[in-house]
Amino acid sequence: MDLYEIRVAGHLDQRRARFLGCEELRLLPDGDTLLIFAAVDQAALYGLLTRLRDTGLGLIAAERMPASAGSVNRSPRTTEPSKEDSEAAD
Repeated sequence: MDLYEIRVAGHLDQRRARFLGCEELRLLPDGDTLLIFAAVDQAALYGLLTRLRDTGLGLIAAERMPASAGSVNRSPRTTEPSKEDSEAAD
């Protein structure tokens, strides 16, 4: 499951955040709101964005949060070329 930070224009109340399925709500000093959502897949993310649109909220930014170090759902990635890549380059 991925976590997403979604920034919207204006301050939201807790009731509206719960309606949207928000995990965490942060009211920012500049008047915007930062919402934290957990989405199991892309379809869930698009559903959330649709709900935001339907409520008339102005979307400013949406960003996937980096995975935590203890996440078991992700496989480790390496930046080193694989053996096949090295052989193909020769």
